[in-house]
Amino acid sequence: MAPGGTVLIVDDNEKNLELLGDVLRSRAYRVRGALSGSQALKIAATRPPDLILLDLQMPDTDGYEVCRRLKHDPATREIPVIVISALDDVTDKVKAFEAGAVDYVTKPFQAPEVLSRVGAHLQLFQLQRDLERKNAELQKSNEELRQAQARTERVFSALAAALPGTVLDEKYRLDERIGTGGYGTVFRAEQLGLKRPVAVKVFRPWEGADNSLALERFRREGISACRLNHPNAVSVLDCGISSSGIAYLVMELLEGDTLSALLRSAGRIAPSRCAQILGPVCDMLAVAHEAGLVHRDIKPDNVFLHRTPRGDEMVKVLDFGIAKLIGDVEEPLSHTLTRNLVGTPSYVCPERLSGLDYDGRADTYSVGVMLYQMLSGRLPFPLPRANAFAAALAAIQREPPPLSDVELPTEVETLVMRALAKEPSRRPTAREMTAALKAWA
Repeated sequence: MAPGGTVLIVDDNEKNLELLGDVLRSRAYRVRGALSGSQALKIAATRPPDLILLDLQMPDTDGYEVCRRLKHDPATREIPVIVISALDDVTDKVKAFEAGAVDYVTKPFQAPEVLSRVGAHLQLFQLQRDLERKNAELQKSNEELRQAQARTERVFSALAAALPGTVLDEKYRLDERIGTGGYGTVFRAEQLGLKRPVAVKVFRPWEGADNSLALERFRREGISACRLNHPNAVSVLDCGISSSGIAYLVMELLEGDTLSALLRSAGRIAPSRCAQILGPVCDMLAVAHEAGLVHRDIKPDNVFLHRTPRGDEMVKVLDFGIAKLIGDVEEPLSHTLTRNLVGTPSYVCPERLSGLDYDGRADTYSVGVMLYQMLSGRLPFPLPRANAFAAALAAIQREPPPLSDVELPTEVETLVMRALAKEPSRRPTAREMTAALKAWA
């Protein structure tokens, strides 16, 4: 194809065809000609051009009908049509545009005008085709990724089902499976040397996990990346990759259930109980933020209500530092939400969804979402789980509905709405939330 593209000229006047052809060839366009509407339709159907210059007054099929048929045929629908006609009444122009034309040039025409308009519309057409091609490639890539992830998930599920009884590195015997999350599966296990019950999280394969440098990084950064010295953060005891290539994390064994389970059974939770649960969470986050650490995945599944051997309740935050441990790298929403974003969209703050810089107030926003959910029994943006992109857009663009249907003290509702502010600087810090929640309790 010529550098400028292919143009089909449709005109029953041979002199016009020749003149327009010479003008277009002077700019390296490839030119085809048709002396009638029916001939033009046949040419366009068999060898679609990049652009059509169309006269209106022709003996067999006028230009309006030709344009309508072109736009009706999926094979030619997207080809830009520029009408070039001696009819210069506004009603003729409106009729041409209604038939599907993108531009209108009156005769006698000026060569520079024709070249300018042809060039502009051809450029737009080429850009549109490039965009459609890239979208098709992206859809194909996403489908291949989805299929690969599904295969990985099936393999991992089969592996997890077969793991009970396995001994990792001659140190940890995996017993029953007690939980499954976004990063992997958790087993009740025994540390053989000390005969101590522990929990072992076996990780799903992640991107780059087959790279020796990535595995070495996992070994090197294991404990330092995950461990946070706070009573409300789950204790990490060990981390490694077994001789068979299984990446694992050893943690204290917790007894009890997650905040998610409590929400499912209770629906709504009283403000004082919310404060008992989220106060320790915020206190732990305050210490982490002061150390320059951000959790990034605060949600009910990662808040555990642990029953101590004495029968007391101890709130524990799970999965702190896991994202960093496995080398997750976030990208803006415009890339791919589900593949690169660390966190569950309903609980992720607007600045992270937009690919902007963030700090500890990203976790504060997540706590605000949980607090809203605990008090009202619903999420601020209750959207289908499968529609992660819609949930993300709602968090960026919409304000959360007021808690008007829940009887709450004014200071409680004020704190919730402050935590859910779109602008991070308007949110309270984790330390400020800790103080407010302690006042409620």
